[in-house]
Amino acid sequence: MDAPFEFEALRRETASWWYIARRKLFREAVGQALRGKREARVLDLGCTAELKFAESTHIRTVNAYSSLPVLAFHQIQGVRDLICTSSEELGFASNAFDAIVAGDMLQSVPDDLAALREMRRVLKDGAMLCLTVPAYPALWGEKDEARGHRRRYTATELRRKLNNSGFEVTRVSYLVASGFVPAVIERIGKNIFSKSIDRSRARFRSSNAGMVLLLDMERQLIRYINLPFGTRVVCWARKPALVAERVTVPLWERQWAARPLPQGSS
Repeated sequence: MDAPFEFEALRRETASWWYIARRKLFREAVGQALRGKREARVLDLGCTAELKFAESTHIRTVNAYSSLPVLAFHQIQGVRDLICTSSEELGFASNAFDAIVAGDMLQSVPDDLAALREMRRVLKDGAMLCLTVPAYPALWGEKDEARGHRRRYTATELRRKLNNSGFEVTRVSYLVASGFVPAVIERIGKNIFSKSIDRSRARFRSSNAGMVLLLDMERQLIRYINLPFGTRVVCWARKPALVAERVTVPLWERQWAARPLPQGSS
């Protein structure tokens, strides 16, 4: 894809209802994670949150992605602290960040477990991860293939992979419930009428402003309950803090570990 066309596609994406709603979700999650800290580091993996903090604070956002054209686009938009790095081998020191947000990128990496382990490695003990992924393998379509997706997730699968990667999952919920039924109808229609569905797709599309308003309502709702379905999965997880354990050493081991008696002593 030529750069002008790719940049135009990125401009349309950054103005879409999902991009706007996800950005609000991440900003709210980071605000809760930092809890008024005046000095912190936040990793925006995927360059989707567009985080901004007051100049009076010492909070730095690092925007990381594996695609140079995407980074170039965000640089043109005025985004700073851009770093090109693989999600499976993050180029950062361990225990470097107070929070990580990852917007719709886990489904595109070859090894999502390796990417999750890397996120855990660069997080500080007790720090937060908030991520979103496309939901339900049954909703797989041409858009997934065009965007280079490798998989879709259920809430149960995402929770299991986070647990296997060493995270302590706080909450998992579906999102974009208002777009779930149209997505299912479109998927069924494409399976039956692969050509005619394109002509009727506009019937199921809501306006950009209308969808943003609906997702604002959903974002307020998931503060209290987990939504049972939706076209996206959102998860909050933490890197468990290390806890010192009391180890009891057997008596015989303590005797063998003691200093030997001086030679010639009885």
